Amino acid sequence: MAKNPTRKSRSKKVAAKKSSTASTAKKRITKIGYLDKANAKLKAAHDNRERDYAAEIKRLDDKEEELLVRLSKLEEQKEKVATEHGETEDVSDDDLIEINAGGKIIAAKRGTLCQLKGTRLEALFSGRWDKKLQRDSSGRIFLDVNGDCFQAIVDYLNELAISSDEDPPEYPTVGGENRLILHNHLQLFGLPSSTLMSESNIIKDLSQVESIEHWLQEDGSAGTMTLLYRSSRDGLSPEAFHDKCDDNDSGDNVRTLVIIETTEGGIVGGYSNTPWDSIDDSYIGADKAFLFVLSGFNIPDPCKMKLGHEDDVKAIKNDGDYGPVFGIGHDLCVEGSRVYLDVGHTYEIGPSEEFNCNENYEINEMEVFQVSDPGKQKQLSPCSEKKATLVDRFTREVNVAINQKWLTLQELEEEVFSLEESFKDEITFIDSFASGDTSDVVMLNVSGTMMATKRAVLMFAEDSVLAQQFDDTKWTEQGCKDMRVKDWETDEVMKWVKKIKDIPNNVAQLFIENEITGSELIALDKEGLKMLGVKRVGTICLLFDEISALKKSSSEDMVTLIEHSPYCFGKILDYLRMKYLHSIDLIDNEPALPTVCDDQQKRFAKVVKYYFPGESSSFVLG
Repeated sequence: MAKNPTRKSRSKKVAAKKSSTASTAKKRITKIGYLDKANAKLKAAHDNRERDYAAEIKRLDDKEEELLVRLSKLEEQKEKVATEHGETEDVSDDDLIEINAGGKIIAAKRGTLCQLKGTRLEALFSGRWDKKLQRDSSGRIFLDVNGDCFQAIVDYLNELAISSDEDPPEYPTVGGENRLILHNHLQLFGLPSSTLMSESNIIKDLSQVESIEHWLQEDGSAGTMTLLYRSSRDGLSPEAFHDKCDDNDSGDNVRTLVIIETTEGGIVGGYSNTPWDSIDDSYIGADKAFLFVLSGFNIPDPCKMKLGHEDDVKAIKNDGDYGPVFGIGHDLCVEGSRVYLDVGHTYEIGPSEEFNCNENYEINEMEVFQVSDPGKQKQLSPCSEKKATLVDRFTREVNVAINQKWLTLQELEEEVFSLEESFKDEITFIDSFASGDTSDVVMLNVSGTMMATKRAVLMFAEDSVLAQQFDDTKWTEQGCKDMRVKDWETDEVMKWVKKIKDIPNNVAQLFIENEITGSELIALDKEGLKMLGVKRVGTICLLFDEISALKKSSSEDMVTLIEHSPYCFGKILDYLRMKYLHSIDLIDNEPALPTVCDDQQKRFAKVVKYYFPGESSSFVLG
């Protein structure tokens, strides 16, 4: 029988369809496999991102925990110090603190003395060191400082306590001869200090000092300042200015700050990092030069005016017929006794019309300071130089949040580091300056003027007559090592009691039986005598009167007479104090030689040569 072609065709179609279906299924299975892989990759990426995010959050949390632990540890250290060395109970801002400041007695409330938080002064009177502080024989806190300068600091604090933010008190000031000593004392107690404040006749506002120092720091020009020229002292003339301020090929007076006060009270000036010269009548460049105005001239705020063009080759002009000249258009120019202002040519335009329309003003005072390389710098936090590593691998919103926390933690770390360093400095300060035995405090009667200092200060210059006068042998001869009442043993107490008229022997025996020492004796009151076993009222009153008299006499300081001018000896003593403080790293700069008024210079030299004979007098006289 013949084959059916229709059936054969149908079979082929069925077979082809089955083959196509199998191929489609296979393709589908393959796609499903790809999808599984894609899902696996997606999950892996998600898991990696989740792990990455969790790891970043953990790093943030770990850093936060680390800083909180450091803060907690710091507070524990302070509490430990307060427990060991301080008055742990009843410390109040209303406590009356009596201070022997170099022989000058000063009193103030604790809260007044502790207003400036984070300073050595606040730490000193905080209460956590009260038991360790050096005291005089009357129990007053002893500070080996110039009494007038410390009084100026306390006067400032007294005024600060009653001042508003809108009407702050004038920063501590003293007479011209003691300005550098006050500057050193401010530094000693951790208060803002500047040579501008201590030496300038023009700058008296701390905010003005801060503005100038900030402007200098912006260009890396900050440094220590030394007065080169003052018009009221050296004369207001081009010759006087160039004589004091020109470089003269020495390389010394390279960087200078000019400050000018007008008779109207305005304060302007300029800075140049190129030296002045009176020989060449020419303009020269000073790439970091700028002008400034601090007050007057209808300005809203202090203002710095930079060079209009970087590296301007005409920043300053050297001309022997003028004082300082800034800018090709004489933006600021001193001619004779007047200062001409026409700012906006070489330098940025000024903040008021008075700066930009060629006005001139009578000069009341002009000063020029040399700006030297900065001295010892405050230690920076390690994180100050190492910036936080910011992220950019998450969503924008998440990145912003994470980066904000990293920056906040960096700021907190810098603050924690500052607190830690401040506490270390506090411990060093208390140990090296504010602690010591009462016996080390030397009271001096300088021709009727009371002064006080430490033996270490008097003996700082080991080969001087002054040091020899207070060495162990001579000091003993003055009687200053006689045993004080508080150091009496029981047998000295009994001998004293037996010498009192009308005191029965059996009463004296009570002091022996109870082993009463000198320090316990002067602490006894009437109730204590009753507890001791003294019964008769008359005997109790008699003993109490004698103990009170003994206590008063024992608290009186043993005083050494110095038969010299208080003015001259005080200058020597202040200089020795500063040398001593510098030697133990509590003030940065080497102290300047004493400043002495004209009518006392001959006498001062004679007193110095008495205590520092021969070539050793150069130690004080230069």
